Amino acid sequence: MRPVRTSRRAYCAAALAAIIALAGLPAFATESTTTPSPDATSPARVDPPLAGLSNEVAAIRDELDEAAARAVDLEAQIEDLDADARALEERVAITHERIVAQRILVSESEERLALAEERFHDRLVETYKRGTFNPLSILLSSDTLTDLISRVDVLTRIAEGDSQVVADLNIATADARYQQTQLEDLLAQDRLLKQQQDERRDRLASLLAEQNALVERLTEEERSVLAQIRTLTAQARRQWQGASIPVGTDIPRAYATVDTQPDARYLISAYMPREYRSTGERYSAVCSWYGPGFNGRNTASGQVFNQDDLTCASRTLPFGTVLALTRGDRRVIVYVNDRGPYVAGRDLDLSKAAAAALGFSGVATVQVEVVTAVR
Repeated sequence: MRPVRTSRRAYCAAALAAIIALAGLPAFATESTTTPSPDATSPARVDPPLAGLSNEVAAIRDELDEAAARAVDLEAQIEDLDADARALEERVAITHERIVAQRILVSESEERLALAEERFHDRLVETYKRGTFNPLSILLSSDTLTDLISRVDVLTRIAEGDSQVVADLNIATADARYQQTQLEDLLAQDRLLKQQQDERRDRLASLLAEQNALVERLTEEERSVLAQIRTLTAQARRQWQGASIPVGTDIPRAYATVDTQPDARYLISAYMPREYRSTGERYSAVCSWYGPGFNGRNTASGQVFNQDDLTCASRTLPFGTVLALTRGDRRVIVYVNDRGPYVAGRDLDLSKAAAAALGFSGVATVQVEVVTAVR
């Protein structure tokens, strides 16, 4: 272990805590603090915390003993796993609700299929009892024109009735198969989510055991760093929760610019800054979206999910990371407030409003640019 003077340790602990405290500052602070409310009923400005810790924190971390630095790293990993666990818990709960609802749909579709099969069977029996007949001979045996017209009408209705019975059976069969497939997909999702929950629990238990062993070797000052990090993490979660926009609130829209494309306009929430600077990080992402069922529930960051806000979920990006998204000629700016998606091959889960702004309702490839607000 590298020797560090007690005064230096105390300085590192105090400095680290002070810099971490910056995570409590508004993520979207600009020169003006005036709320851009278009009317008196609009909510107060919403400012989630900053994304991650500054480079200065990493520098101070390097001044800590190896064990203390490892304990700090473990704390970050443990918090990430906790966030994942919170997101997975919500998704498992939502999936269970959807499975219950889908089982009801499957039951109803099976009832409709049973009725259609019964009607089809009755029609077959009726036809058999009626015996074979020649429609042409029935028509030719008409004595008068009126009788002929009447017989044509009867035969037509018989044919139409048979056709409708067959059509009803085909529709009921297709619906029953579709509803059952949807249920099987949800059950598969449930198994996958539970498997990921178990994996994270095992990993979390391993990290906690390692951290507990390390903590016993730390000085009081170094333990104080961990205690302050935990306090500030809890404080950040409370701030994220306080930054929630109540479900059902009308969220006004505005437009912003990014320095790499000054002539392009990006749709934003009116509570976000109007100017952004690119970090230089760009990539393509496969995006899905989520909304119904999650609306009003807690996200992994602590903020309440609002499907009408412009947000997204990422498995790896720090909470508060701001992304400029482009799809064709559509552009929107979102920030990360949740973890997910947990489906292989997908990178981001957009809120319903963000997906609508980009013009898709399923899965789409989107161009991503990581940006920061101009201060």
